[in-house]
Amino acid sequence: MRVRYPITLTVIALNLAVVALPLYWWVYDFGGLLIIETSPFQFTASLLGTTLRISYLISAVLEAYRVYLIITMAQSVYLTLRGTPRVGHALLTASLTYLAYPLIIYGVIDYVIRAYHLVANYEPVFIGVGSLSLSYDGASITMPITIAPHPIYWAALTAGFLAILLRKHPR
Repeated sequence: MRVRYPITLTVIALNLAVVALPLYWWVYDFGGLLIIETSPFQFTASLLGTTLRISYLISAVLEAYRVYLIITMAQSVYLTLRGTPRVGHALLTASLTYLAYPLIIYGVIDYVIRAYHLVANYEPVFIGVGSLSLSYDGASITMPITIAPHPIYWAALTAGFLAILLRKHPR
């Protein structure tokens, strides 16, 4: 059987592999007090070393989304093999939204600092390690903040962009 769209099929297979891998995409570590590991398909939040129970509920919903995408991508493989290529862009959309999360975290921290009139020094962290220094009622604390993507995130972002390129030029 001759495949008419080998590049499209390869990109769909790459997207399918990224979705199927049960790996976290990003980790947000707030001095070890709160650690959030997340991807569009699973979520874990640990407060003082204990996994929060809401994590299980959120992960169950996200796993359902993973199953939906796997079924959709399997259908895309089938259609591509039949000669009607169809490449979705859900993976790119999910990847790009993760770039906004550090901005959201910065906004939340800034809001809390202003709402509680805390004396704070916070350098915005988008990727990497930064620190948050707080002073309140004579006590002060300095907390490292780490926001880091895992390599699978970059693979997902690349696969998503490849899918967009193929939508314009199917091969």
